[in-house]
Amino acid sequence: MDGAVSERDAARDLKERVESYILENGLLSDGDSILVGLSGGADSSALLYVLTRLSRRHGWTVRAAHFNHMIRGAEADGDESFCRGLAEAWGVPFYSDSADVPAYAKENGLSLETAGRLLRYDFLERIRAKTDTKYIATAHHMNDNAESILLHLLRGSGLAGLLGIKPKRGDIIRPLLAVKRDEIERYLELEGVPYRTDETNFIPEGSRNRVRLKLLPYVEKNINPGIVTTLCSMSELLSRDEEYLMDEARRAREALMKDGGLLRKELNALPYPIKTRVLRLELAERNAIIDVERKHLDAILEMLSGRTGSRLTIPGIEVRTSYGLVKFGKPSRKKADFEIPLAVGLIETPLGSFRTELSEGTEGFRKDPNVLFMDADKLGALGAPAVIRPRSEGLKFMPVGAPGTKKLKDYFIDRKVDRETRDSLPLITSGSDVLFIPGFASSALVSVDGSTERMIRTEFLRKD
Repeated sequence: MDGAVSERDAARDLKERVESYILENGLLSDGDSILVGLSGGADSSALLYVLTRLSRRHGWTVRAAHFNHMIRGAEADGDESFCRGLAEAWGVPFYSDSADVPAYAKENGLSLETAGRLLRYDFLERIRAKTDTKYIATAHHMNDNAESILLHLLRGSGLAGLLGIKPKRGDIIRPLLAVKRDEIERYLELEGVPYRTDETNFIPEGSRNRVRLKLLPYVEKNINPGIVTTLCSMSELLSRDEEYLMDEARRAREALMKDGGLLRKELNALPYPIKTRVLRLELAERNAIIDVERKHLDAILEMLSGRTGSRLTIPGIEVRTSYGLVKFGKPSRKKADFEIPLAVGLIETPLGSFRTELSEGTEGFRKDPNVLFMDADKLGALGAPAVIRPRSEGLKFMPVGAPGTKKLKDYFIDRKVDRETRDSLPLITSGSDVLFIPGFASSALVSVDGSTERMIRTEFLRKD
């Protein structure tokens, strides 16, 4: 009997433990506003319930938001209805939205879990900003933290992954990280709080579910009954080492930044622990750190001493070397393919617009890398019409003032123009001759001189 009473007291004490964790970690101050990500499951229902009750003591404003992933059909619609009813019963403002997560995942080459996470957080942030709420609260608890640590360990992510889930990241807080899943469920049972059960959580498919349903229970039964607590305690100790190393990496990254990239020789010379953290900082800056594993970092490190022009696509980003730099950007899309005749007036292309006019004489002529001035009669003598098109193999170029003609590729190499920039430039050509490279130079074949009677002026209007 005493054991049962003790268990009930421990479960009912959960609210106070969450309150202490919030205050000790500076997650909230009196009078703050909170948007709870509410799925309808035990964890988020408990979070909303606890924060609503603690709000009376601290003057917090609590709101709830539910995101429908459109994965489980009628079950998902039932989750949304349940969440709406729960919020109304507790007097909490409720917001909801939906998105086709499977379609988004397929379109962007992401796992279903990653796509759902990105869209869910985007939704929560939109509602937070719309309602002028200070924080987003998610229902991650100690078991989630232990699972994340194990997953990162198994994927070889290094020290950063072993730190687990942080109590606070920007405007996102996790008040339940001090309690375990079974404690939450006992608490809800004792308090009579309803919740929904997602049956897919009990199917051992996907890495996280396998860790949750098979690996952790095995370790608890056969090796360490307190593995969840052990992993979470370990992450707290390691966080101090990581904080020091990240400070060093931030200083190093700042010193290496140049022309939208990082100096790759200098980056490659850094000690390995700092070098990998610089890369993680760079990926995080571009929102591409999700799903990045040790193998991806190793592949980037190998590129640092490789030839210029190397490319590597990892989840969410493309990494490439460009002469003395390593650059990070969006994965390359299919190169534009078009050919549009040059004509008087405004011409729009996939790579930018041109405005062309014809005039008598050479009035208005000036040197401008974004404006092509052509002798109309010289253009007519070339035998092929002028067209606007992207670069391709076989083009040649003789810039004004150059001693002769060279391959377009060699012209770009001489000026250390990276491949991405080359592919983004719309050219004006006549046959295989390049007449104009916007931002760079014009061709001597059509240059304006003292004998020019009619002049064609074409200005490049950069793509927005």
